[in-house]
Amino acid sequence: MNKRGISRRKFLIGSAVGGASVLASSYLSFDAWATTEKASEDINVTPTLCDGCGNWCAIKVYTRGGRVWKAEGIPIAGNNHGRVCAKGHALLHEVYNKDRIKTPLKRVGPNKFDPISWEQAYKEIGEKVKAIKEKHGPESLFLLQYPEGNAGLTMRFINALGSPNAFSHASTCFLPRNIGWWISTGSAKPEHDLEYSRFGLFIGRNIAAGLHLRQLSDLSKAKDRGARFVVVDPRYSEIAAFAHDWVQITPGTDLALILAVANTLIKENLYQKDYVDKFTEGFDEWAQQVKEYTPEWAEQKTGVPKAVIVKLAHDLADAAPRSFVHRGYHGAMGTQYKNSFQLVRAIACVNGLLGNFNQRGGLFESPKVKLGKLDPKKHPVPPAIEGPMVDGSGDTDKYPITPVGLGLSHAIPELAIAGKLKAGFVYHNNPLRTCPNPARVIEGYKKLDLLVSFDYVLSETASLSHYILPESYYLERDDVVHTHHSYDSEQISIRQPVMKPLYDTKPMVVILTELAKHVGIGEYFNFTLDEYNEASLAPLGVSLDRLKKEGVIDLGGKWVPGEPHFKTPSGKLEFVSSTLKDLNLPAMPEWEEPLVMPDKNDPHSFRMIHGKQAHHTHARTVNQKYLKEISLLNDMTRVWIHPDRAKALGIKDGDCMTLSNRIGKGRARAKVTEGIHRDCIFLPSGYGVYSRNLQTGFGLGVSYNDFLPTYFDPVLGHNMSSEIIVRVEKTPT
Repeated sequence: MNKRGISRRKFLIGSAVGGASVLASSYLSFDAWATTEKASEDINVTPTLCDGCGNWCAIKVYTRGGRVWKAEGIPIAGNNHGRVCAKGHALLHEVYNKDRIKTPLKRVGPNKFDPISWEQAYKEIGEKVKAIKEKHGPESLFLLQYPEGNAGLTMRFINALGSPNAFSHASTCFLPRNIGWWISTGSAKPEHDLEYSRFGLFIGRNIAAGLHLRQLSDLSKAKDRGARFVVVDPRYSEIAAFAHDWVQITPGTDLALILAVANTLIKENLYQKDYVDKFTEGFDEWAQQVKEYTPEWAEQKTGVPKAVIVKLAHDLADAAPRSFVHRGYHGAMGTQYKNSFQLVRAIACVNGLLGNFNQRGGLFESPKVKLGKLDPKKHPVPPAIEGPMVDGSGDTDKYPITPVGLGLSHAIPELAIAGKLKAGFVYHNNPLRTCPNPARVIEGYKKLDLLVSFDYVLSETASLSHYILPESYYLERDDVVHTHHSYDSEQISIRQPVMKPLYDTKPMVVILTELAKHVGIGEYFNFTLDEYNEASLAPLGVSLDRLKKEGVIDLGGKWVPGEPHFKTPSGKLEFVSSTLKDLNLPAMPEWEEPLVMPDKNDPHSFRMIHGKQAHHTHARTVNQKYLKEISLLNDMTRVWIHPDRAKALGIKDGDCMTLSNRIGKGRARAKVTEGIHRDCIFLPSGYGVYSRNLQTGFGLGVSYNDFLPTYFDPVLGHNMSSEIIVRVEKTPT
């Protein structure tokens, strides 16, 4: 059986010529090392930050004899409170990964690379960037990154080049969630006072798989106190197993359920009237509109009985203001459906009806640490870049509310094919695997005159790049000061090396500083990382030496419940958005059909949905052998299908299925279970590595991106990643 899943062999990126000379030799053998004398020598403990996901949990890493030994969580850290997940433990080993890049690489043929010096790489990249900028203008350059950690430095780099084109992964992850909350409340990502809640409703949010250690801990404490939690999801997810009740819903119809909950709260006078009168705008207008969204109507859309919808509304109201509808992440409120933006808006409004903003057990805006900046007299600031991005983000005629600096990463291939983008830098991102329609992505990136990757392995994107500048592994480098993700206090933390670099790699700040001189923007990088970090810490009265010693410092600034402060134009939560009204966009949350639906008359037609597993992040952790082993031992790459639908197709548990549509074709083994809605199949994300250079992860599982067309949501431009219809067949033996 073809386990890789995607049948188009031209997608496969083969092994690099001379790979043994440019990649590290092997994983650390702990058994062998433990028998050496060095195992008992030189035990050191260094606080730093994990790199297993976007939570950036604070950890202490132990080394023995100069080698990584183990990690423990730092108890005061707001994200993990002393805990370390499977990813955090396993990724310690990656510093010794056999797939690591040892030195800068230059592509000399299809997947053929020669090791070169840093100076040669800088010189050649600098010459090419200058030539492209001169011929096509700075707007032909772009940066694509995961927007955390060193993002301030990389943004400084691309802006100094004169380009506004800084992209993130937002359009394939969280864009509707952030913009929906910002439009409604003025805060892009409110937090939850989970520990003191009494009732919570999760709409497709799965914090037990899209793992958040602190939130899980707080939910457990609340549950012990008698709080109840309900999960609405087409699939019986990990968090559904934790919750008290699971409501199975037709995928893509969560918006109808929430509108009907609002209808019930208003019709039965269950909402917090005094709060709504004082702190919201446009209630009467929206209340009139939601009259049509009755529980009976929603039952027809969602498949959820009207009595269940009414009970959800009553449960939320009975516990208010210590109740909430979770703000979401990548699930139903992320870049999933054509109506995801409307869903986020509706959920923000329902939380407004509950009167829970800035209330104990409800939602609040977490305290923010205000870092200092470099002295502009000594360290010039790049000129501000005017105008929208090349993809239309910030353009009043295209995507006016999609922020410049987030952008639409899946638009890059289209813009390259159209000749609007000529050169790019990719950092902590792998668009050839994480963007839809890989054939189209490869076609687009091949059109670029220059592609530079900052990576430590030959990922799919790195394997197509002209140059690879290897960043030191996170255990080997310093990074910028981090405002730690504690949602109830102000914290700062820092990543620092626990060991010396094993190979000829460099921290990102050093790479940018040295490269800046060759691309003609050296004056904007005339500082060291220590100078940058000391300037960041100056307003806080904290020394860099102290932060490095402690790893995490709690600055106080605890959140205090009280009257809410909304940062909207009206200063209130907006049921009717003045921003959307001014742009002639729907100003109130209203019903919108999903983009596509499976054919009910075709037994082979299914919607494909996807979701995370707790031991994987995006597409990069499956190349870690211990995390891969978890997947193999638990048979976790299978695709879920309902027993009735499977029986009609002659598919039994464990059988091989063929999945296909006009974009892609692949194979996967079936997990036949009643834990999935009849209309869809569930594909676990994080698999489908197709770079042969990633020897551990290659060939395991399938990616939903292999079947996802290159969509652009009409309002925000996101990729609508669950608007996928596939044909499912039993694979002939």
